[in-house]
Amino acid sequence: MRRGKRLSLSQLYARRLRFSLINQSSSPVPNAKDFERWVFCALTHIGTRGEIAILLCDEADAQQYNHDYRQKDYATNVLSFDLRLQDEDAICGNLVICPQVVAKEAAEQNKTEIAHFAHLTVHGTLHVSGFDHENDADAAIMETHEITILKHLGYDNPYESKESI
Repeated sequence: MRRGKRLSLSQLYARRLRFSLINQSSSPVPNAKDFERWVFCALTHIGTRGEIAILLCDEADAQQYNHDYRQKDYATNVLSFDLRLQDEDAICGNLVICPQVVAKEAAEQNKTEIAHFAHLTVHGTLHVSGFDHENDADAAIMETHEITILKHLGYDNPYESKESI
C-alpha cells in the first residue's frame, strides 16, 4: 500500500486558509497563531476553505466601524464582512475585533479572555461563511456549530453561564 505525503500543520493550514492579522490595538491580545487556529478549525468544521483577515482595533475605531457599517454608535466586540463574489465557493472576508470590548465582556461573563477571543473569532468566521442568528432557528444552528468547534479547540460552551467564584 502506498502512503500519501504527510503534511505539516502549517502546510495543511496553507492549503485550506489564507490568513492575515493586523493588530492596531493597544491591548494585550492572543498571538496570531491562536487566531489562525481558531479560523482554521471553524472553516474545517463546515468543510470549506477561505481567506480571512482580522483587524484588532481599539474602541474608538471599533465604534466608528460599527457606526459606519451598522449605524450603531458604540464599540462592538466583532464585526464580520463577507467579501465573496456570488459564484465563489471559498470564503473570503474580514473580521474586526475590539480587544477592550472582548476583555470587558469576558470579565462580565466570568470567562477567560482567550476563550472569549476564540468564541468571537469562530462566531465571526461563521458569519463570513453565511451563518447568522436573525431568527431562533438560525441562531440554534449557528450556536451548535460554535459549541462543537469550541469544544474541539478545548473551550467550554460559551452559552452556558458560569457562577462567579
